[in-house]
Amino acid sequence: MSSNKKITIKEDMMPRTAPIKTDALLKIIQYTINNNSTDVDFNSVQPNDNFINSLEDNFKLVGIKNSFENFDYVYAFIKENANLINDGNFNSSDYVIPQKKKYECLGREIYTARKGDSYSRTEEMYSKEFLENALKEGEIEIWGGKLLNEEIYDTWDTEVEVDSIEEVPFKKDTVKEDVDLDTYEAPFTSEDFMNYVESEWDLEMLNLMSSIIDKRKEFLKQVIAKAEPRTVVKGFRKFDESKSGEIIDSLRILQEILDKK
Repeated sequence: MSSNKKITIKEDMMPRTAPIKTDALLKIIQYTINNNSTDVDFNSVQPNDNFINSLEDNFKLVGIKNSFENFDYVYAFIKENANLINDGNFNSSDYVIPQKKKYECLGREIYTARKGDSYSRTEEMYSKEFLENALKEGEIEIWGGKLLNEEIYDTWDTEVEVDSIEEVPFKKDTVKEDVDLDTYEAPFTSEDFMNYVESEWDLEMLNLMSSIIDKRKEFLKQVIAKAEPRTVVKGFRKFDESKSGEIIDSLRILQEILDKK
């Protein structure tokens, strides 16, 4: 039996949020499979396949909103977990949440169009009517004048050719290996952080953040303790049992000296 490789936090540190609850999505996928008349290989499924269209039609059964973003997420979810779905494994804990990425697209829109170009041309003529007729008949070419503007009126037979799609980082600047934490400024507000935490569904990511915050709090406590040492009251210092034998020996020697006097 094949299975998907489950990505761990160490392998991918980017936050992953799910716009659709995994349990609900798996139910609707399983329902659509059971009601589908043909077998589907989810490794080769395409965005415009009949199964995807049927799946989108069934969204309303579990209250999933029909939106472009949801369609995009569901398709990525299926492709990311294709082996699990093919194997009939619908245990939600085995599934991976797709990572939202940023892409740069290069392409062309090709179409037939009715286009109009506006020109200005100056001619020395005796008759306005004769000039107008000459322009219409092409005896004097209007395009020989100065181009003022271009305008597209109608288009038909439109198609798009995609030349390339490449994944690009969300931020143009590369991350420095050594970050000066003394001057570091967060690129988000405290409200942004709270909203992110409230929207996060990945328990592994939340545990990671909680662990980092706890370590930072402990570090700050140590810094404060060193900067403001506790005042020790003489006479009430805690007895160090590790030195008890040494103290007893010293007292015995002192007693022997006093007995000899």
